[in-house]
Amino acid sequence: MGQRHVVPGGGGGGWKVVGAATGSTESSTNTQADAIDEARRQLENSDGGEILIHGIDGSVRDRRTVQSS
Repeated sequence: MGQRHVVPGGGGGGWKVVGAATGSTESSTNTQADAIDEARRQLENSDGGEILIHGIDGSVRDRRTVQSS
């Protein structure tokens, strides 16, 4: 089971999907909703897992469990 963090994109704006195991950016999007969808797709195509959705301030504001497809 994997884990993805949806976090603010920083100085460049937008939102990023970050892999918890590597800490590297998996993808970048313009909106938080698009980043959540991308994180969900990534987890569905692997072994499933959890999405941790961060707010603008960096704190976790929501968690979602995703089953593999």
